[in-house]
Parts: sequence; structure tokens; C-alpha cells
Amino acid sequence: MPHALVIASNRGPVDFRADPNGIISYHRGEGGLIAVLTPVLAGGEGVWIAGARTDGDRIVARRAASTAEPTAVDLPDGVVAVRYLDLDPRAYAAYYGTIGTETLWFLHHHLPVAGPDPAWEAAWRDYERVNDEFAAACARAAAPGAAVLLQDYHLALAPSQLRQRRPDVRTAHFTMCPWADLAHFQRLPEQAARSLIHGMLGADLLAFLTPRWARAFLDSCADLGYAIDPARSEVHLPGRTVSVRVYPVGVDVSRLRERTAGSPARAEAARLDEIVAGRTLVARVERMEPAKNAVRGIEAFGELLRARPELVDRVVHYVLAYESRSSLPAYREYAADVAAAVTAVNGRYLTAARPPVVLDARNNLDRGLAVLARADVLVVNSWRDGMNLVAKEGAAVNTRDGVLILSRDAGAADELSPYALTVDPGDVGQLTRALATALNLPSSRRREWLHGLREASGAMPPRGWLDAVLADLAALPGRSGTGGADYAGASAGSPYGP
Repeated sequence: MPHALVIASNRGPVDFRADPNGIISYHRGEGGLIAVLTPVLAGGEGVWIAGARTDGDRIVARRAASTAEPTAVDLPDGVVAVRYLDLDPRAYAAYYGTIGTETLWFLHHHLPVAGPDPAWEAAWRDYERVNDEFAAACARAAAPGAAVLLQDYHLALAPSQLRQRRPDVRTAHFTMCPWADLAHFQRLPEQAARSLIHGMLGADLLAFLTPRWARAFLDSCADLGYAIDPARSEVHLPGRTVSVRVYPVGVDVSRLRERTAGSPARAEAARLDEIVAGRTLVARVERMEPAKNAVRGIEAFGELLRARPELVDRVVHYVLAYESRSSLPAYREYAADVAAAVTAVNGRYLTAARPPVVLDARNNLDRGLAVLARADVLVVNSWRDGMNLVAKEGAAVNTRDGVLILSRDAGAADELSPYALTVDPGDVGQLTRALATALNLPSSRRREWLHGLREASGAMPPRGWLDAVLADLAALPGRSGTGGADYAGASAGSPYGP
């Protein structure tokens, strides 16, 4: 059946698994996008289109190919309707690995990007092909006048491809990661850069998480010769205008606290208490990916212990960094560097009663919530982040008046820096000093900051975020449709401003 709301992303809300007997099971996916969108679609509202990543995903995709109905998955947030695309594995690997991750993701996070060669150019063609398959799937799923939300750099070409197929639908593209500063964006081959911007400008509305990322995008457009209106935050094309707006997504504080109080999270909290054993807990919770900059964070903790040896048996650094993209060499090397950093710090204190650093690489949502709730200090020293929802999730569930140490280059710093210790992610010495300050911060200041963090983090929960995007999308001139009436409401999006 056609849907009034279609959301498309590379990764779906669950990963399906097939056992040797062909029995299919699934578990909730990882990452900030999943955390935002899963509660929004819970209850069967709309359909979520995603690429099949696992063998189980592909089995589910093939079984559903002959039906008109998506697959319903029952998650703690509610029932979500998903449709997985059975994409060619070779093309998917090039689209996702070579272009999506090693080029675009690295580019936007200001990490080194390899120069193009014939293999890269072939991968770009696969990126175009997979985007087109997503656009075709959205065109089939969308009702007349539907709202279609295309997510992130993986699907940067799809808005233009969808517009060619379904000019009646209203399309928004949301960039959930940072947008590269112009000097970094110019490292992309010019033809690829033009193709990327042209693809995104097929949307009616382009949404970013912070004003910084929106400004950087408009800088890229201007550099390629597009007419932009900085005051109105618009890109002008022949016959139409594309609106560029900012929606700083937050968390659902009540829902997170309810989940943290549940039996699975309480059981994880009990196991965590055995590890912490009365010590002060310095924590980080994140994916195992290079932009998270865990090595410098661990080194800073080691420097703190070197300067203050009396803390060795009184403070523990719990590093929950769950596996991510382990098929890619850069990620495997990063995971090895993180493990080596942990070993180096622990190796200095073999006579200590317990290791001062604990590394946990399991993907366990309830374990993560237990760590965030128990943390006395939460460290987020990423090189760059579109938002970094962990900083906001920690504020929502923390029970210890925990102090947030936050990278100035995380998107969340725009909102949370008044209530956090902000640091330069490349400065180990500054982070070491921030750790010392956090451990000594007066209790009154800790309570005051946590209250501020919690207020800011819950200001735009996922439901409100989606309502704002859809209301603004429906209100754009010249784009009326049946889907917009269902999502009328006050807008919380804003132009990025001059």
C-alpha cells in the first residue's frame, strides 16, 4: 500500500540474522540515526526503506519482494514497518565502503581521503546506481503528495533521482553528520562534488543539525557557482528554491529514563557496579570509529594517573566502544590502536588492585544506558560529530550529577557548551586538565550543569524533530500534497542565519 510518510536510509532499524536452520531473528541497529528515527516510526506510522546489509536482511528482502506489505518488526519503542532492498553485494560494498565511508564520511569528518583512481571512479558509478535504486523504491512506496525523508550522505544523489520519477512528492534530505568546511570539501573531485550538490538540491528542504554545518553546505554551493541567499538560507535554482534549515535533534528524556529503569538495564547496572567497585567512573560510550578519537582520550586519562598516582585505585575509565564497520581496514586499525592504548595505560599499573581502564566492545544498548546513568564524568572528545546524541542521552539518564567533557567540534557543543567542559579534541593536555577539573568540580556546580544539560538535550525530542521537519516541508511554497495535512504544527526549524 502507498504511504504518506517514507523514510529512507542506508541502515535500517534492525539487523536480521539467519541461523543454520533458516530461522530469522533480529536485534536493534546501532547509531544516532536509529535512536532518532525508531521511536518516530513506532506504531506503524509510515515505512522505513533501507539497504539489506546482512544475509538475514537479504532473506527478509526476498521474502517481502512478492508482497505489497513491508515487514513489521516489534521493538521496545513499538512496531516499525521496514522494507529492505536486496542490492547487489558488490555494488553495495563500493557504494557503502569506498564512497560512503572512505570518501564522504571521512571528508565530512576532516579525516584523510584517498585520491581518485579508476577503481574509485567505478565505485562512484555504483554509488549512483544504489542511490537510484533507493529513489525507485521510494517512488513505489510513496502515496500521491507523500513526504519522503532521505537520510545522510549515503543518499545524497537520491533527491534529484526521486524528483525525476515523482515530482508530486515533497522531499527532505537530512544530513546527520557534519558538513565539511570548504577547504576540505574541495578535496573531492570537482565532478563528484557537482554531482553530490546537484543530487541534494533535488530536495525541497535540506536539513542540518547545527548552523555550522548549514553554513558550510551553502559555502560549498556558492563555490560551485550556485546562487545562494545567506539571509534567507536558500539556494536559488531555475524555477524553484531549495530551503536550507537547522533542526538540532534531541532525545526523549522520559523514554530513555523509562528504558534505563527497566530490568535489562538494571541487570547491566548491577554487573557494572561489580566492575566499578566503588571507584569514581570516567566513561565514554560510542562506536569504534576513527572520528571518536578514543586513543587521545585514553592517553589523557593515563596522563592524569601519571600526574596524580593516588587516583590509580580510586578512578576507573570504562570505555564502551562497540564494533563498527570492521570490514574496512581503517576501522580495524583504529580498533587495534584503541586496544593498544588501553594496554599501555594498564601496563603501567600492574601492581594496582584492578586495571584502571576497562575496554568493552559489545553492542548492548542497556549496558550503554547503565554506563551513562552511573558515570561521574562522561568524555566526548570526537574530532567532529554531526550532533553526538550520547552527550544528550547521558544528560537524560545520569543519576550521579555527572560532568560532561565535550569536544568543541561536536555539533552538540552549540547547545551544551554552557553546561560542559569543552575541549580541543587534538589537545591531550587540555583534556587531561579537564578530567582533573571534572573530578574536583563542586557538587552544586555539577547539579546546576546537569540540569542545564537535561533541559537542552530534551528540547527537541525525535517526535518534535519530525513534526518540525514535516510541517516546514508542507509549508514550502508550491509544494502541496495530501501528506502535509497530517503533520501540521508549529515549526522548530530555522534558517542558519547570516
